[in-house]
Amino acid sequence: MKLKKLTIAFIAAISLIDTFSFNNEETQAASINTEAKKYKYSGVTYLYKMLKLEGIKYNKFPGVEYQNGKPEGIVVHETDDPGATATAHDEAIYFNREWQNIQAYVHAFVDSKQVIQMRSPDVGTWGAGQQANNRFIQVELCEEDSRDAFIKSINNDAIYIAKLLHRYDLQPDNACDDGQGTIWSHHAVSNFLGGTDHVDPDGYFEKWGYSMDQFYSLIKYYYDLQKKNTQSQSNLKDKDKYPNKTKEEIPVVQGAVTLGHDAYIYDAKGNNTKKLKYAGSPVVVMGYKMINGKKYYQIGKDQYVVASNIDATPKTVNKDTYLRTRTGEIEKQNKVKKGSRVLVYGSKITIKGQKYYALNATQYVLASDVN
Repeated sequence: MKLKKLTIAFIAAISLIDTFSFNNEETQAASINTEAKKYKYSGVTYLYKMLKLEGIKYNKFPGVEYQNGKPEGIVVHETDDPGATATAHDEAIYFNREWQNIQAYVHAFVDSKQVIQMRSPDVGTWGAGQQANNRFIQVELCEEDSRDAFIKSINNDAIYIAKLLHRYDLQPDNACDDGQGTIWSHHAVSNFLGGTDHVDPDGYFEKWGYSMDQFYSLIKYYYDLQKKNTQSQSNLKDKDKYPNKTKEEIPVVQGAVTLGHDAYIYDAKGNNTKKLKYAGSPVVVMGYKMINGKKYYQIGKDQYVVASNIDATPKTVNKDTYLRTRTGEIEKQNKVKKGSRVLVYGSKITIKGQKYYALNATQYVLASDVN
């Protein structure tokens, strides 16, 4: 009897351990999504622009025609290339140079710092085999070596994918369990469509106690959040909403952009309301208006920002220089050579008595070093 009781107690203990382990994994994954929502979206960098600034030839991928004329969903990949060299920047450079040799290409690379769009999602790429390439957009998540960087990267990835769903009028639907839907892992393509044997991003997600189901939940969260901001734009064509943008530069959700510079909010008469939106903040452009000879973008009811806080201006670096942080600290790893082109936003700002131009929400260049 005593032995039986001990045996039952032992089994119960094992059961509790298993339950605790399962619940702990669920809690960890849930907390990752909770933490992710605290971070700002990095915005999109367009490959051809990035390469132009770096003096590298843009080796344009010709594209694959979608079987139904437009994408039917999105495949979530991960690079399976761990380490410090596997940044979105370096992956983009490599694929731009080698795609003809390796016979592979994707629409975007995403890491904790940026999203680099390689090619307009209006055409397909070579990312997941013949059964998927002419149906789906392909997005590669770069491997990170810290939990914080991983969380930032999936946040960027989820927001970008949610924007793509809106752009192509696709409803979020997880295809990973039944092979039906708009959000696919590469593993799901292998399981349900064939033509490939890859199983990403499942193994990489498991490393962080995460899963495709959790990632789908994050995508759905951002899709629903963005939905309110896109309804008023649904009846406008891209060329009407973005008369000064090339096809590659049209934001991946109609009207949604990121401020490149701190911006005051003005009313329709050009009066400063003294309300401020910070660089890196997402806004929805509803149109534009000329006020006293200056262009403003409308971002809400009787709310406008100066267009230069959203539209970048190219400038040429007149001497070797370093990028600076918001506090004026030199970023020694980010040296910009004389003759390079940079894209700046808004008017000059003063940091510790010196004038700077903003390149994005966190990086600046001395105004005297560009013209």
